[in-house]
Amino acid sequence: MIKKLILIIACTVVLNANLNVKIGNILGEEAFNTHQNLINYLFSNNSSYYLSDGNINYPLVTKKLQDNGLLKLKYPTTQYIDIDFRFIGQQKKSLAIIKDILKSLGHYYYFTKEARFINESFTWSIKLKTEAAINPLKLSQALALRNSKIENIIREGSLKWHYTINTANSDIYRAKDLVTNNQLILKKSTKAFLIKIDTANAINIISRSGNRWHPNVVFYDNELNIIEIVKEDSLQKSLRLDVPIDTKYIKIDDLYSLANLKRGISITKE
Repeated sequence: MIKKLILIIACTVVLNANLNVKIGNILGEEAFNTHQNLINYLFSNNSSYYLSDGNINYPLVTKKLQDNGLLKLKYPTTQYIDIDFRFIGQQKKSLAIIKDILKSLGHYYYFTKEARFINESFTWSIKLKTEAAINPLKLSQALALRNSKIENIIREGSLKWHYTINTANSDIYRAKDLVTNNQLILKKSTKAFLIKIDTANAINIISRSGNRWHPNVVFYDNELNIIEIVKEDSLQKSLRLDVPIDTKYIKIDDLYSLANLKRGISITKE
């Protein structure tokens, strides 16, 4: 009984120490030291802030920090900050996901400093012009929608951040489901139509009345590598296409303008 109690206490101490390190990495050393008593109180039930795989539950941790006014992200003036995104997952898909998320969070002004492979993982380093650092809570929530997650955050001073992001099991957000559905009827879109598909021999695409469709269809594998491209310079009302082996995503667009598909399309798989 005593040994069991000692083991529980030891495990609790390790969990507390690890969680404190992670929180310190998010807030920065100065802010963590200033608010350490409050942090200890807020995260006293430390085990609830871990995922089943032993990693920190960043959405839950960052929400607690934000709700209690501890997550300070705004700068006095517009700043250039450095951000390293280290991805556990395939390069093209990871980049597509993070760029889409940055746009959705209102971060448009950045340029790539470096893209490199280190220890079988891909790192994308950018310089971002912003009035506030990327909100890690909003980032973690956006990643969850894409079946991805943050595995580590390190705040280095006030102008440099490091993120480790797992996209190994990711999905492309807003890709329409032609996996469980046999047919999709899609209305006007501001972007090319993106379809997720599996185990289909062929698809039939019907352009709705009022469109002027010049087909531009791209087949991708699960890692967003292009498998095949089909282009037609002439107007088409419908198109039947064989689905290449290993296709997971299909992009349907117009060669000249998405406005030519303003009435939408319907897609049926065989």
